[in-house]
Amino acid sequence: MGICTSSTSAIQTTIVRCHGIYCWRGNGYSWVWAHGFIWFYLSMWETFNKYSVHFYYMIPEIDLYDGVKEELKFFTTSGVRVKLLINLNREGMTVNQLRSEFGYRTSTLLPVLAELKSKGLIQQEDRCYDVTPFGKLISSKLIDFIETLSMFKTQEQFWKSHETYVIPELFFRNIGSLVRSQIVEASPADLFEVHRYFLKLVEGCSVINGVSPFLHPELPRIFKIFIEHEAAVRLVVTSSVLELIRERHAEVLQHVGDMSNFSLRVIEEDVGVAFTVTEKTLSLGFFRPDGTYDYNADLVSGDPAAIEWGNALFEYYWHRSADVTLQDTD
Repeated sequence: MGICTSSTSAIQTTIVRCHGIYCWRGNGYSWVWAHGFIWFYLSMWETFNKYSVHFYYMIPEIDLYDGVKEELKFFTTSGVRVKLLINLNREGMTVNQLRSEFGYRTSTLLPVLAELKSKGLIQQEDRCYDVTPFGKLISSKLIDFIETLSMFKTQEQFWKSHETYVIPELFFRNIGSLVRSQIVEASPADLFEVHRYFLKLVEGCSVINGVSPFLHPELPRIFKIFIEHEAAVRLVVTSSVLELIRERHAEVLQHVGDMSNFSLRVIEEDVGVAFTVTEKTLSLGFFRPDGTYDYNADLVSGDPAAIEWGNALFEYYWHRSADVTLQDTD
């Protein structure tokens, strides 16, 4: 946080910056500059203009970048450094083993190993090099960054053609958890391929958690079958979807409403993502930029990291929703 004071003959202003938000006070009036907008008493507009008091907004991440840009250069300007650090994160190796692994000359390897050692990223015991605990932290984040970029490159069309920004920021920051995923797409000759694939994924699962901002015609029937087979089912729907379920599938709600292995909640806010997560898999879908849901493409993963990410996302929506009781569905 920084504080500075500026003054003219008629106005004195104190500026306080904390986490990229600037607050200032002058002649008993207060203003706040946050997210690019100035909020202040309208009666002070003329005074504000008269004395040409100018302020600016700094994005916290830009401040952070300035502090670590040399460290970023250390990795981005040398593929040898990156490859050695990633490989040593996996297992300790000697110079001869590294030379055989990558084909580099010893004269190339030794200076780079010395650089990594001087940064506290690797250590040497006898002839074997290995990452330090600090080096493991750095290399793990580096691997995550590389894997995430690789995912966006190989699945570029999927991420570009859908409204993926609707994912809550906390989960978007951990989007690398989905690196071991695949895109399942329907072909022109088989428009229901994605749906059939989804049914295979959830078949035999004992835990099924889902969030749906739209009503698929078969959704109530499918979940009814799973509930009757004693799968633990939790479902979060938007208020508009709940109304449709009440209108079109009241009998199903009455049938499963008292079952202890079924819970239904409604969320009042807009939800731009549809997904189902089980103990075995995650299936994730998005809307297109034109506002229509894309039934023809899902991101699917059976990787534990992706399932953990999906479960956390489900709990996020679950705790932002409210229970729907049997009386609510009458």
